[in-house]
Amino acid sequence: MSRATARWKAVKKCWSPTCLRGSGLEARGTPRAETAGRVAEMLALVKLEDFAAKYPRELSGGQQQRIALARALAIRPAILLLDEPFAALDKNLRLGMQIEIKRIQRLAGTTTLIVTHDQEEALSMADRVAVFNQGRLEQFASPAEVYDSPSSLFVNTFVGAANLLEGTIKHIDGPDALVVVRNGAEIAARVTRGALAAGDAVVVCIRPEQFLMSRAPGGIAATVELGLPLGATIVHELRLADGTTLKVSEPRKAGAEPLAGGTPVYVSPASPRAATVFHAAK
Repeated sequence: MSRATARWKAVKKCWSPTCLRGSGLEARGTPRAETAGRVAEMLALVKLEDFAAKYPRELSGGQQQRIALARALAIRPAILLLDEPFAALDKNLRLGMQIEIKRIQRLAGTTTLIVTHDQEEALSMADRVAVFNQGRLEQFASPAEVYDSPSSLFVNTFVGAANLLEGTIKHIDGPDALVVVRNGAEIAARVTRGALAAGDAVVVCIRPEQFLMSRAPGGIAATVELGLPLGATIVHELRLADGTTLKVSEPRKAGAEPLAGGTPVYVSPASPRAATVFHAAK
């Protein structure tokens, strides 16, 4: 066997999932016995013990992702960086891999930094989320806090969907405010950041799923523009008398269809905590 042939076979062997020596372990001069034990440990962690002799071409996309994670964790890094780890996966596989990688990360106990443009991915995977605006840190908190108690109007509109209603504060008591919006309706909202006073021009933010919609009079009058059935949910776009558009999302019951365009409806926040208010100039 020529030297080139032998080298090629060795390279092909190192493409096998079991050969984590080809990554950081070999570069660190890890003894073979220790490497073998670490390989077995990593394959067990990602639940791929039965695929030890497979080559990458014989693995699915999700299995390849798990092997890549095993290779990264094999050297016991202090911090693990994942840059768009699910970008190349289809939706169903992406969800499965998000659950799997979060499980593996928790078992390994490794601090992990994920870079992603997918907000749902960030909110589902992270223990803490950092939101930047033009290089400035706007908020660093748990996913639930970022989503439910945004620190600024930017965060509120950037993370998730939000309906914006312009208005004026009628009354305020600590974090609780009563706002009169442009069409004259009064909305109870909460102040999450900044000092506000009666008479201030503000923007009220309400997420689509935090609106209650009814055909019975009460709340803000609107007209259905169109409805989109999105599997488990239905999203309706509504138009108010002043031309403002709102999006309302609600669970879709089996067999339910969106309301027809032109249907009159009434909407209101699900609770006083459903609406957040920010100074209109910020």
